[in-house]
Amino acid sequence: MPSTDSAPTPNTATHPGRDRYLDTLRALALFRVVAYHASPIMWFKWLPSMGIMFALAGSLMVRSLDKSVSRTLVNRLRRLLPVLWVFGAIWVPVMMWHDGPPSQWTDADGDSVPSWQLVFWLIPVGNPVGSAWGVIGWGVLWYIKTYLLFVALSPLLLPAFRKLPWATMAAPFVLLTLIETEVLPIRDWWGASISDALTYLGCWLIGFARAEGMLQRMRLSTLLAIGGVVALSGIAWLVGPGNADAATLGESPWSLLNSNLAIGLFYFGTVFILMRFSFRMEWLTRFPLLDRTITVFNSRAVTIFLWHGIALAIAVNIFGQIGVYQWYIWFPFAWILIGLAVLLFGWIEDVAARRKPELLPGRPSRPTPAQAADAALLAPPPAVAEVMPISPAPQPDPERRASGETGG
Repeated sequence: MPSTDSAPTPNTATHPGRDRYLDTLRALALFRVVAYHASPIMWFKWLPSMGIMFALAGSLMVRSLDKSVSRTLVNRLRRLLPVLWVFGAIWVPVMMWHDGPPSQWTDADGDSVPSWQLVFWLIPVGNPVGSAWGVIGWGVLWYIKTYLLFVALSPLLLPAFRKLPWATMAAPFVLLTLIETEVLPIRDWWGASISDALTYLGCWLIGFARAEGMLQRMRLSTLLAIGGVVALSGIAWLVGPGNADAATLGESPWSLLNSNLAIGLFYFGTVFILMRFSFRMEWLTRFPLLDRTITVFNSRAVTIFLWHGIALAIAVNIFGQIGVYQWYIWFPFAWILIGLAVLLFGWIEDVAARRKPELLPGRPSRPTPAQAADAALLAPPPAVAEVMPISPAPQPDPERRASGETGG
């Protein structure tokens, strides 16, 4: 049975049923993903946004699996696949218009793209393929593939984690080490799927640890030590064996992209620490625009993730026509385009989740009578003003009254 004694208490004061600290983390992580793809700033690569997103999803997965395994799997597929299908129904024809039929597509290395792998747009057990030009759209779909793989494996991973948590969290890094040292060779599309999964599986399992209260039960000094050692191990691997290919190819030696093992270790260490904390977020209600922006980011996370690459490419080309190439100038315009995509396609996430479709979620709504009654039951009793008690008038002493003495 899951341990809930020390599980974190969600900060739901501003949005019932939501942990606004986790919502804020997810919004920041998503913003960082977009900024990373727009900006040449090197340190953006070191912000563990994808690790945070996988950890948050893993935490939510535990709560759902404890209710119903089959329903959870069906719901996760139903919420994600229609959004991907609509994206593919638009982007695949655009690539065919620009680059010809799939039989003529080539990847970044100039090799032909196997046309049969177009099936991954429908069932993403591998990376959905596209043309070299179209990578601005399909290049991010590895996340969708990896997320769905974690969803499918979670009914098996959760019992293993509850029985042997530390061994389960260590296993992905053992396998990644064997792969990067070529002891365990992998190749082709399935090899890429395995490598992507092992890189981020540790972060997914951190989500399990948070949901089970494991991180909260640890002494803070112990948690910081574990997270710090693992993160530093990733940096050490990057400086050493993880940079062998980069040095040969003349690539940047300080890019985490040079090694999946370095990414996995560094992200695990930092996310392990970040997921330990939880902060009260009632202050968000004082900033309605910020509060609603966080809501939109969470309700439209898949739409923003899928369409941001295309929005960035359009913004670059438009501003390039007038000779403006500084990313910090065209970046705000790219967000306008992302907002347009949210308005055009975001409602699909509502339909997939069986919610009432909205152009822009987060609009304050008047509670129903039932919700108002529940809120009244949960509300604290009204404060009572502290008033000094009124002392009764002193009673005259019987003896003094008998002798006729009175105070005067």
